[in-house]
Amino acid sequence: MYGIAIGDALGNLSKRNTKWALRENNDLDEADFEFLWTPTTGLTFAIVRAISLGYSRANVMHNFAEWWRNGQFSMTDDIQTDRFETEIQSIINFELTRDLDSIGSTDPVENDENVLIRAMPIAFYETSRIGSAFINDEKSMGRIHDMVSLTHNYPSAMMSSGMVSFLISQILGRESLHHALENSIAITYEYYSRRSIFQPDLISFAPMNMPDMSDLRADQLTHDGNSIHTLENVYWVLFSTDNLNDALRLTIKSFSRQRQTILAFIYGIYGLIDRGNLDERLIEQIDKKAETNSILRLANRSNRFHTET
Repeated sequence: MYGIAIGDALGNLSKRNTKWALRENNDLDEADFEFLWTPTTGLTFAIVRAISLGYSRANVMHNFAEWWRNGQFSMTDDIQTDRFETEIQSIINFELTRDLDSIGSTDPVENDENVLIRAMPIAFYETSRIGSAFINDEKSMGRIHDMVSLTHNYPSAMMSSGMVSFLISQILGRESLHHALENSIAITYEYYSRRSIFQPDLISFAPMNMPDMSDLRADQLTHDGNSIHTLENVYWVLFSTDNLNDALRLTIKSFSRQRQTILAFIYGIYGLIDRGNLDERLIEQIDKKAETNSILRLANRSNRFHTET
């Protein structure tokens, strides 16, 4: 979560101050900026809290409603709803009907990349619960798909979140990052090709199944907020670099719009690999917010995110 929040905040910052974001070695000593994450992180904190207290989709939606109505889980306690119309409509549907199976959008929406970040804690939870073999457990995969369907109830969003889950399971299984990327692509094709409801959308993942994906140029990638395209952007950056600083620079250089989701993902992955990859000064910014600190302590005490893989 530290990595997600830091990447999201830096991506938000870099839209306003690209020169700082590209500064050599990302030196923060002379930086003057306001550390603010977006609802991408806030809604992910909402899921972490729901899992920590006993995971259920209803608990997730109650927390989402607190985010929308009261600004809970935001950095400043302000209500932040920009670019989250689909999530808000799902919250409204939930409050009106309480029908968890029909509140999410069934029509693919253009800007659904945020589901990639929200898939991370539930994938971590499933790996903690039954190990990286959760990918062979239909109930575990069903929980990941069901969480996504609360807001985005269609195959492509579920598949992209599933691929994120496969990647996290590989990293927690101590695979190297590049092997984890390659394995998650192979597992995605194997898993979804055997399920007819997902087969028509599998072609959308074809660019990630190419050999030497890192040889692609940035202008050959699509960056439009679509979850599959954003996942493709993330994999391209991670395949093309060997450390967090280089990944940050390449992301800022290559993508001009909505880059905070890419950075939140990349920082989240590097934080998962080793907390030492993250700048402690930025972690301190997160810990300054009492509610966030409380959620992270609650998650730690719940024992629902501890792995032994």
